[in-house]
Amino acid sequence: MKSRLFSLCLLVLIVVLMLFITGCPLVPNKLPSITKVSGPSGIIYQISSTFSWSGSDPGGTIAKYEYRKDEGSWVGNGTSTSYTWSCHSEGEHTFEVRAQDDDGDYSEPVEWDFKYSAIMVSVEGGNFTMGDTCGDGSNNEKPTHLVLVTYDFEIGKYETTFDEYDAFCEATGIVKPDDEGWGRGTRPVINVSWNDAIAYCNWLSEKEKLPKAYDSNGNLLDGDGMTTTDPSKVVGYRLPTEAEWEYAARGGNKSKEYKYSGSDNVDEVAWYWQTSGDKTREVGKKTSNELRIHDMSGNVWEWCSDWYGEYSGSIQADPYNNSGSFRVARGGCWWNGSGGVRVAVRGYETPTAAGRNVGFRICRTAP
Repeated sequence: MKSRLFSLCLLVLIVVLMLFITGCPLVPNKLPSITKVSGPSGIIYQISSTFSWSGSDPGGTIAKYEYRKDEGSWVGNGTSTSYTWSCHSEGEHTFEVRAQDDDGDYSEPVEWDFKYSAIMVSVEGGNFTMGDTCGDGSNNEKPTHLVLVTYDFEIGKYETTFDEYDAFCEATGIVKPDDEGWGRGTRPVINVSWNDAIAYCNWLSEKEKLPKAYDSNGNLLDGDGMTTTDPSKVVGYRLPTEAEWEYAARGGNKSKEYKYSGSDNVDEVAWYWQTSGDKTREVGKKTSNELRIHDMSGNVWEWCSDWYGEYSGSIQADPYNNSGSFRVARGGCWWNGSGGVRVAVRGYETPTAAGRNVGFRICRTAP
């Protein structure tokens, strides 16, 4: 009997020691736990992100959740299972959440890792003189006229790239545009029509759960889906109006009245025929303008929302031309001479035309 009792005690001791060595608990784990529901990952372009999660506690109830950003201090979030992080700085970020139960025990944290790429630049409203302010332009850049931009907007820091447009093609099943053998990646997308460009804008709006900016006929839509000629009422991503484009290219309310976008020295800011090597170049490699926007002079012509029309000399507020036969393109391109990449230069083409010298950048009215 004593021998059997000794053997049983020894067995129990061995089991306890094995559980201790392996870290297995002697009682079921009653710590709270968290499961991720939604949140950003990879590269994101929206300046705010919402994180959501669910929690459970088999041994009691969850008293509160805590979050921290980029390994900073833990901050209480009450019992809410979501949090919106606004105004990310550019670069890589980590967001973590943990739960605490009514016994004071914490769960293991869960984390989201993502990288914010600031593809949009904020432009405050203001006024500027539109057209040939240097006196060396074409007739379609005249007469110069005062334009009032009465609202704030955001515009692409860079021209839309092949990487970005190819993601749209893969998601929608459309054929990717030809790169002319120059390479894709962060070169500006080319061989896209005006119709292609607004399809991308609508896709991007839907992807970020924003109202579409265009109907099937290319008319602007307000936040309720009604046609409008007022760009300030459009919520989704769109092409800039011609006035927005030139205002941003000139540096907005920080303008130093340069001839090109960001300088009077064309070589500093533009890929044109003397510097481009007869092809497009990767975006962002030249000096930016006063608003930190790149390549608004040269590289590729950029589609605008407006139909093309002649200028009026009268003062205009938030102009948008909603009728015509050709769509506006601005900025000049890699094969233009220096005179063809000035901020005042205007071009136009049919909305179905696509070529190796035309791309676009995105825009939206400030939320």
